[in-house]
Amino acid sequence: MPWAGLATIFLAVSGVYGSRLDTSGFQECKSRQNLSSIAARNLVQTVPDAERIRESVRYYTNGSHVAGQGLQQALWTQELWDAIGLPNTRVKSYSTNLTLNNEHRVALLDTAREGDPVVYEAPLIEDNAPTAGDGQPPFIPAFFACAGEGNITAQYIFANYGTQEDYDDLVSANINITGKIALVKSTYESAVLKKYNLPYHRANQEAVAVERGLAGMLIYPDPQMDGEIIVENGYQPFPDGPARPPSLIERGSLGACSSDRIPAMPISYADAIPMLRALNGHGPLAADFNDRWQGGALTSHDVTYNVGPSPENVVVNVYNNPRRWVGPIHDVIGTIPGCAFPEEVIVLGNHRDAWGPGAGDGNSGSAALNEVARSLATALKEGWQPLRTIILASWEGEEIGQVGSRPWLTENESQMNSSLAAYLNVVVAGAGTKFHAQGSPLLARAMHDATGQVEAPREEGGTVQTILEAWGDELGLGTGGDAIAFQSYGYSVADFGFSRGPTDPVFPYHSLFDSYAWMEQYGDPGFEYHLATTKIWLQLATSLADEAILPYRVQAYASVFQYGLESLSAIANLSSHLELTSLKAVIDDFAQASAAFDAYSDSLTDQVQQQPALNGTLLAQVQSVNHIYTNFERLLGDPDLPVGDRGHHLIIQPGPYYFQTKPFPGLMNAIAAGNWTLAAAYRDKIVNQLNRAVDVLQ
Repeated sequence: MPWAGLATIFLAVSGVYGSRLDTSGFQECKSRQNLSSIAARNLVQTVPDAERIRESVRYYTNGSHVAGQGLQQALWTQELWDAIGLPNTRVKSYSTNLTLNNEHRVALLDTAREGDPVVYEAPLIEDNAPTAGDGQPPFIPAFFACAGEGNITAQYIFANYGTQEDYDDLVSANINITGKIALVKSTYESAVLKKYNLPYHRANQEAVAVERGLAGMLIYPDPQMDGEIIVENGYQPFPDGPARPPSLIERGSLGACSSDRIPAMPISYADAIPMLRALNGHGPLAADFNDRWQGGALTSHDVTYNVGPSPENVVVNVYNNPRRWVGPIHDVIGTIPGCAFPEEVIVLGNHRDAWGPGAGDGNSGSAALNEVARSLATALKEGWQPLRTIILASWEGEEIGQVGSRPWLTENESQMNSSLAAYLNVVVAGAGTKFHAQGSPLLARAMHDATGQVEAPREEGGTVQTILEAWGDELGLGTGGDAIAFQSYGYSVADFGFSRGPTDPVFPYHSLFDSYAWMEQYGDPGFEYHLATTKIWLQLATSLADEAILPYRVQAYASVFQYGLESLSAIANLSSHLELTSLKAVIDDFAQASAAFDAYSDSLTDQVQQQPALNGTLLAQVQSVNHIYTNFERLLGDPDLPVGDRGHHLIIQPGPYYFQTKPFPGLMNAIAAGNWTLAAAYRDKIVNQLNRAVDVLQ
């Protein structure tokens, strides 16, 4: 629902209590809420049902639904929400640039061979891929959205992960990389890159390749990323076992479309093997380089990981000619009006679009959101009503740059600037056994409390533990999915769910194997992890929507700032280039001011709980504290970047999928580049913004 509709709801509620919320209106709302709050809290933990989640996953994965193909699923989602009694649901559509597959080719050629020069032709689609259901769009072959268009044939090199550092290593070894096609490993969930704190996304790989003068790029998923779950250790590939299928291809977007791109295509490791074999004996070995280059897992396939370049007659042809058009994407929005603070909003969101069936990414989250909606609707029928407004959002277009959530944010920015208290996002609800949570430190306490109230999935006879006890309470810095858009607008966000653990079956990320069959057999057979995510989501939502004072902790940022300062101070010889005295001083000031503010918030919470009726002064103090908590994140924006820019947040910036970041990313990057003028400018911006925050808290 657009904010024009929400405004009507807010005015209707305000009309009951007056233009400014009075104490009698608050008490009436609080009393009605308290009459059913215990029952409602019980309901949101007992209503969610794994079988209903399973049904939603089965529906969403039954046909292709890349961005631009989402109308049918949007209408189905709205009908479901209407049927379960979620109020104020509607489909909201936006026009955007869309891309689908059209004409694509990847082929290994030997131009010196008589007759047919084709040594290997990549099929660009998985073996035994799932078929779509009756009346559903077929699943698409592989391509990269926003890759450069063109038809190129050139010698090629193996460039490890395709990072700046990798190309530097090749140039230092006298390898000519200019005009070559780079064959590189996928960076998704790479333990190597995490070890070296190199948060590369495929969009970064493309940008670096353009900058370094490459002619094209191929990205393949090396089984190196799969840990011990590989064929060489006796595991069979899916569907016969939990290992990576050789034909699995990781589709995806390469960021914003622009004219300065080079042709690039995703391929499987089965496709990469003949290309890597053709490099055997040509150029240095990856083993001759540093630790970043070690560990490729295709040696059992007669791959030596020579870097090349390939002989002049051994070339690769890359052809990328997608179909581009302007068309609609469709969001589904449902709204539960708050009865005391209707202008304060909690948004729960997930994206429906996927590169394949999307059982894990992101329709495990879509299914969980449907159960969240059903649980809240059930509580409403029992008489519960939240103090704050809750919006549920099923987005389309996250996979190509959050093109569903961003226009909604832009459209409603003026209304939300002082009212959006939190955005709670789930992409992967259950595709493994490892709990992940990341986002704003403000929400760490709420996440701690929510995970402490939900029982962790366990084997029969296993120890009963909460998720908090089983996985700990770390809320890492970073974002995922549509939380990236909300964070760039300066809102407090959290992204969480269950993803692959070290010994779990390989997650078939962005491929046609991310299917209902994989989920039912290997990802989450009993849908218990989906269910646990649903219950955490409900605990967070009802806690944030029902507590008179938001359960936030500004002081949680103090340790983040201190950690950032310690990381800076540990950089060798930094003091000779960059003075940190002013940064240290403001971090100390912030620690004191934030501790005092949270203590004041706690004292107000005690007064609210102890007093049967609130006077106007106390209610005004409550609203003032909530206003500061709600707007605090926007104090940490870069004044030189527009709201909505991915780099707008000075403290946290989004990394690749679930790649958690360190504090002060812009400052850290400037230091790494040796740009001391830029580093000093970032330091001063951080100091100025933190001084503003201290002033507000005091």
